[in-house]
Amino acid sequence: MKVELLDYFGGDVNHVNVARVSYGKEASNYTEEQNIKLLNYLVNHGHTSPFRHSQLQFRIKCPIYVERQLFKHQVGISVNSISGRYVDFSDSYYEIEQFRTQSKDSKQGSGEDLSQEKNDIVKQIQSDVIEYCKWAYDSMIFHGVSKEQARSVLPLSLETEFIWTGSFLAFIHLCDLRIKPDAQKETRDVVAEMLRLVEHMEHTPFKYSLEAFKQKQK
Repeated sequence: MKVELLDYFGGDVNHVNVARVSYGKEASNYTEEQNIKLLNYLVNHGHTSPFRHSQLQFRIKCPIYVERQLFKHQVGISVNSISGRYVDFSDSYYEIEQFRTQSKDSKQGSGEDLSQEKNDIVKQIQSDVIEYCKWAYDSMIFHGVSKEQARSVLPLSLETEFIWTGSFLAFIHLCDLRIKPDAQKETRDVVAEMLRLVEHMEHTPFKYSLEAFKQKQK
C-alpha cells in the first residue's frame, strides 16, 4: 500500500479568514494567539463550515477492500480510480503477512493474530488463490474476452490506485472514523499515513486546525 500527498489548498489562515468574512476582517489583523483561539472556538461550538474551504489531494494505492472503506465517506470528496476497463492492472496484489482471528466482540472486526503454524497455512492459500486468479484473467484475455468482463474473476486483494480529493473537514471526518480501534487495521494504516503526511507538511499549514480537532476528541 502507498499514500502520497499530491497537493493542497488553504490551511489555518484560510479557515480564520473564512470565519471572519462576515465582519470584513482578515487573519493579518489579529495575532497568532487570537487566530488559534478562534479555531478552537469554531471546533468546540460546531461551527465547522470554514473547514470545508481548504482542500487536500492524495494518490492512494491499496487493495480494493480497503478502497471500499475509504469510499464510504462521499460528502465533501471527489475520487477517480484506475479502470480495469482500460488497463490491465491484474498483476499487483496486496498479500497479507499476518492473518487475524474473527473478533469475539464484533461481527465485522478481527481479533488476535493467528498462530505461526496456521498463519503459514493461510498465507499459502492466499498465494494459491492469487496465482489462480492471475492465470484465469490472462487466459480469458488470451481467448478474446474483453478486459471489462475478464476482471470479474479478480479478487478483492487486487491493488487499485486512485486520487482522493476532499475538503479539510471531510479529511477530519475520515480520520475520526477510520483510525478508531474498531476500523480494519489495513484501512487504519492508510488513513494514519494520510494524517501523518498532513501533520508533517512543510510550514505545517494545518497545524492549529488539526490540534483543535484532536483536543476536542480527548
